[in-house]
Amino acid sequence: MHHAGTAAWTYDPRVMRTVLARRWRAAVCAALVAAGCYEWLATGFAFFGSERLLWFHQDFPALYTAAHMVAHGGGRLLYDTAAVGAEELRLAGHPVGGTGTLAYFNPPFFAAAMAPLSAIGMERAFQAWTLVGLGLLAADVWLLWRIAPQLAGRERTLLTLAFVTLYPVSYGLQLGQFSLVLATSWAGAYLLLRSGRDARAGLALAPLLIKPELLVPVALYLAWKRRWRVFATLLPAAAAAVAVSVVVTGVPAALAYPGYLLDSTRWSDSGVTTSGMFNWSGIVAMKWDPAEFPLALAVVGALMAATLAAVAYASRGDAAPRSERYALQWLLLTLATVLVDPHLYLQDTVLVAPAAAAVLGATRPERRARVLAIMLGGWALLALGIYPNEHLHVDAFALYMAAAGVAVLAWERRRRQADAPAWDARRAASAVRVEAG
Repeated sequence: MHHAGTAAWTYDPRVMRTVLARRWRAAVCAALVAAGCYEWLATGFAFFGSERLLWFHQDFPALYTAAHMVAHGGGRLLYDTAAVGAEELRLAGHPVGGTGTLAYFNPPFFAAAMAPLSAIGMERAFQAWTLVGLGLLAADVWLLWRIAPQLAGRERTLLTLAFVTLYPVSYGLQLGQFSLVLATSWAGAYLLLRSGRDARAGLALAPLLIKPELLVPVALYLAWKRRWRVFATLLPAAAAAVAVSVVVTGVPAALAYPGYLLDSTRWSDSGVTTSGMFNWSGIVAMKWDPAEFPLALAVVGALMAATLAAVAYASRGDAAPRSERYALQWLLLTLATVLVDPHLYLQDTVLVAPAAAAVLGATRPERRARVLAIMLGGWALLALGIYPNEHLHVDAFALYMAAAGVAVLAWERRRRQADAPAWDARRAASAVRVEAG
């Protein structure tokens, strides 16, 4: 503030903090826009066919080929890697994937759902699938705003920019992947669970059947919390998916699918790159190659079990649906879901975004800038893509998620210790009332 008759300026520290915060947010927004423009240009080039010679970089041929096989009566061969590779070569006109073949890892019913796209050429189908992805992206932005209504307008703008420019979002679109389907399902389920509409939440979780291993941690969590109404809708949806899968592939191939998926965790070709995963497998691969060190799978299994045990510990007791604790529990569950998935790559990390938005919205305003800075650190790690994995042999974002999970677990432990005297007092008062009665 300027005082008349003097040449000196004096500033209110609170005003200065507000000005600096606004400038910081503006700088972050500008950086996000600049960083995102390049990848969205690449996505545009992929959409308009300017990367035809780079089809081997993309995953869509595996989905398209599986859909084409189902549409033409070849569903029983979905998990015959040699047959899938031969059909990919015929449809794409050249080998796909780094080793010439991309195996199909999803359930048969998803290939059946994609079958209508096989009626048009692969490039036109890719464009149609990209438009579906853009529609899901718009839905995800709307869901993020619903998840964090406590945020001010500028904070929501920053959240939107951070999500839209998140590298796994544009990367997944370039690959022709279905990761935004998973993110939409996860965000919708969280909103419905938070509002107590458990039966609808079960339906919202049903799309995760596309990648069925993702449902294991959340199903265990919901059973642990005794939210049985979720299963009243989720289980019939799962049964319908199994029935369609059996019709598509036949009983033998359908029964072989779980073993096929488990066995593929030991592969090093046909679209499987353990060192490029963003999970416990990727972290362990920093030290041991599962193909050369069989005990690596045992280490991964132990880490998975410990992760699920940590979620169970942190989820004891009830939490108010819109509280910080509830949001942190969901974040821990999300991190666990990503880390224990045996087949999780860069594009699938978008699953973390809805949980991060929930925590940001539930955090007290005075701590929100600090939480946002931590989350932007994760955004920056994801912007590096798979470079740390391939060139530095460091699964940076997976380590970041593991550290975040440990931090949430430590916070929960401190909260329980702080609440322990109050609980002891309540138990003592209850015991006195019983004796008096």
